[in-house]
This record gives sequence, structure tokens and C-alpha cells, in this order.
Amino acid sequence: MDTATNVIKNMSDKQDLTCLYCGKPKKAEIITVLGMEKTVYCVDCDCYQKEQERIKKEKFAEFLKGRFKQANIGKRYENITLEKLIELNTEHASEVIKYIKDFKPESGNGLHFVGTVGNGKTSLGHAILKKLLPEWNCLYITWSEFVNRCQMSKSFTSDENLEQILIWIAQFDFVMLDEFVINIKSEFEINLACELLDRWYRNNKCYLLINNPCDIQDMLTIKKLEKMFDRISEQTEKLIFEHKSYRRENK
Repeated sequence: MDTATNVIKNMSDKQDLTCLYCGKPKKAEIITVLGMEKTVYCVDCDCYQKEQERIKKEKFAEFLKGRFKQANIGKRYENITLEKLIELNTEHASEVIKYIKDFKPESGNGLHFVGTVGNGKTSLGHAILKKLLPEWNCLYITWSEFVNRCQMSKSFTSDENLEQILIWIAQFDFVMLDEFVINIKSEFEINLACELLDRWYRNNKCYLLINNPCDIQDMLTIKKLEKMFDRISEQTEKLIFEHKSYRRENK
């Protein structure tokens, strides 16, 4: 900020000669107004700028808190960051960094995490969400959560129908669909999965699927789901997680 602007912005009378934040004496400046000289007092520190920066950070933190809630990020994952996972040498962190850097919601480029339990798939997925959230509209949801909501929509007392739910989930720029395990004995779940993934495929939606390899084998025994996984393989980059369970290691 130049001297003239600083003087005008921080003009005060003689009764206010110290900085409101640090107490440092203000600096006297002489300015000319309509041909008359006037002594004004302006701050000679950067406290005001620092305070505005602090307020800005607080507002951004509140904004992110709201976005985390909307995205359905659970308390367990609030402190998960990509930087922490990189320090822990979590698998496929480099691929995730590239994905975030190149992310375009209209591209239709997705990810497919496949691995056994406890090896960081969900944590890494949340790290992606948190990097995208400041700019993009994201959602975390498990397959069972989604199925239950869709099943409830068939109730006479429901405020929404199945089509409205499918439209709702299509509004997000990026969806993380965790624990993608379809009950192959349920025709409803099979048809729902095919409809959801078909819409994502046709509309170039970006998403992350998380699977256990044995579950995929079971689902591939159904012809409809075999076709669905063929489209998934075209639309997503498949990343195999081979590390054993971190939870068991920590115990």
C-alpha cells in the first residue's frame, strides 16, 4: 500500500494515536486537502493486513467445514490429508497427485481402487475429496447408504422418488462410491447399479469406485454387471492396492 493510500485509509484524530492491535504509536503525516494542510495519523505497522488475513482464513475454514459436511466426510477422516499419506508412503499417492492436478469434471475420467481391507483405499479417496472440495462439488457415499436411500424412496411416505435421487447424485462433480459390493441376489441392486453407472458413463461423470477383488469376482458372474464393469474399465484408471492392512500392523 503506498503512503498516500495508507494515510487516507487510516486517518484518525489525535485522540486515537496508537494501533488498535499492537499499540504502536501512529505516524503523523501532513496532507493537503483543498489547498489546506492537515495533519493526520496513520498506522506504521502491518497489523491491519494481518488481521484481515486471519479473518479470511477463518472464513475459509468455516467454508471448508460446510463443504466437508455436504460431502459426507466423516469425523474419522477430518484430519486425513494427502501430505500425511505421502509421508506414510501410501500406495498410488503419485497417481492421485496427477489425477488431482489434471482434474476436469467434464472429462469423465475416474479412478477404481481395488484391494483388500485396511490398506488405505478409503483414506486416499478422502484425501482426493479434500483437495477437490475448495473448488468442486464432491460427495462420499457407500453403496449400502445409496441403496438404502433408493429403497426408502419406494415408500409411500418418502419425500423423494428414485429418479430424484439419481438426479441428485448426478449434480456432483466427483463422487467417491465406497464399499461397492452389489448383492447379486437382489435384482433391484443389480438394476440400480447398472442404471447409475450407465448414467455416469453417458454423461462423462468423474467418480471413484472402491472394491475388494473377491467381490468383483462374484459380481462378474452376472451378465449385466459384466457389461457394467467393462464400461468402468474404459472410464477409470484401475489402481491395485497390495499392501497388507495398516490397521493390523498398528495393532
